[in-house]
Amino acid sequence: MDGAILAARHSFMPNRLGYCGPDENEVLFEACLRNKPSKPLINALKGFKGAYPYLRFIAESQGVDDPFDYRVVEAYWIGNDSLQRISPSGFYDHLKERLSAKFAKEQIKKFFEARPYAAFPHHALHVFNAFSTMGTVPDSFANATGQDDDVGRLMDKCRISWGKILGVEKDDLIVEYEPVLRRDGKLYFGQPLTAKVMARVQDRSFVSDAKPGDWISFHWGFACAVLNPLQVANLRKYTLSDMYLANVVPVPV
Repeated sequence: MDGAILAARHSFMPNRLGYCGPDENEVLFEACLRNKPSKPLINALKGFKGAYPYLRFIAESQGVDDPFDYRVVEAYWIGNDSLQRISPSGFYDHLKERLSAKFAKEQIKKFFEARPYAAFPHHALHVFNAFSTMGTVPDSFANATGQDDDVGRLMDKCRISWGKILGVEKDDLIVEYEPVLRRDGKLYFGQPLTAKVMARVQDRSFVSDAKPGDWISFHWGFACAVLNPLQVANLRKYTLSDMYLANVVPVPV
């Protein structure tokens, strides 16, 4: 799969819901259905103010010219060994520059220095720490109460989840997955549960060939891509790492 298409698949639903990115949802949708990138798609993806700077940073740190190189996009949305080759000091400088207008310098510094786990430019890192460690809830979720259950549900929707398909319905996939929960300000995986994941919009799907036994990624309740075993393992590995980081410093509840 092309890297821009992988990015578009995982960006599609939050963009459709109005949470992030430019008003170009039809561009993302059509490119994903054709499985072919285009100049309008690249321009639309560059308009995602959260994701695109991370992609650009990962690419630059790897000596890659294209922020939509497949390995770069996979590193951010799913996780791969490219993340292990990123300098912690370089990532610190990147976040300090990006977030200094929103967060105190001391918060960003503590984020790196007071934790026994490495910080990676991975999607769930931003999700878990923006909601939790940094003590904020994005403007898109202005109605959130800040309570454990509420914030936990938002995190679970906003991170990239993975699930094993148990059944296929007309518009939905029935999957088993581990939800992210929050208790006393700490994140953890709950017991596996069965959930419905939307697989079709306008009677069209990004994972039309998915079948029982396959693993998929999903974002905001929408099926994005079929995953191979290594991708499932990496997505879980880096999500756990991001979760540990968010749990190191107790958060007031």
